[in-house]
Amino acid sequence: MLFWAQAVQVNGRPVPLLVKISDAVSVHKSQSSVAVVQASGMQVLFSPSGEVTVRVSESLANKLCAPCRNFNGDVSDDLRLPSGGVTGNITEVFDAWKARDFSGCDV
Repeated sequence: MLFWAQAVQVNGRPVPLLVKISDAVSVHKSQSSVAVVQASGMQVLFSPSGEVTVRVSESLANKLCAPCRNFNGDVSDDLRLPSGGVTGNITEVFDAWKARDFSGCDV
């Protein structure tokens, strides 16, 4: 998803700033950002400066993983690797959870 000057594109196609992608996903303007809202309680905000903010509802507590952490209130197990081990290095977590099948994805 890309946006610039109040224009939003989803998969390369322009869409209005208020669009329902499916029953589970919608896109709308939220203050100065564009928000992608998922019905389970996850919201991803994209700002014009490139900042990305992820917000989740309490209903997702202990159901998250990867760089989003697990949201269970225990910070000692937040940086869990796919192997189940825990590290103290956020860069290692991002690298371990990176989707390998996306060519050109250098996050």
